[in-house]
Amino acid sequence: LKEMSAHSQFCMSGDHTLSAAVLAINELGMVADQYDESFVIVLSDANFDRYGIRPESFGKILNRNENVNAYAIFIGSLGNQADELSKRLPAGKSFVCMDTKKLPEILQTIFTAAMLK
Repeated sequence: LKEMSAHSQFCMSGDHTLSAAVLAINELGMVADQYDESFVIVLSDANFDRYGIRPESFGKILNRNENVNAYAIFIGSLGNQADELSKRLPAGKSFVCMDTKKLPEILQTIFTAAMLK
């Protein structure tokens, strides 16, 4: 995560969260039948307002393929943006992680939920 954070400091401004999620879900969806379970986990800073991204649009993307378990983990936030965004997404599809030590616990929750589905 530290490397990802450092890399992001030198990227051009803009948000490709939705297009990257669609690409990942579509690509994995084409081969999902080859695996017991398929996961796409989107890591985001939850700064959707800045780019005019509607939570409803992102929610539809997370649910776009029933063969792919898609989730969002918000690892950054301006104020309470991550919490507010998470509330507006489909239940159980998003998590807020402001302490990276909690990331393994969140991933375990995601994998367990998929097994119980």
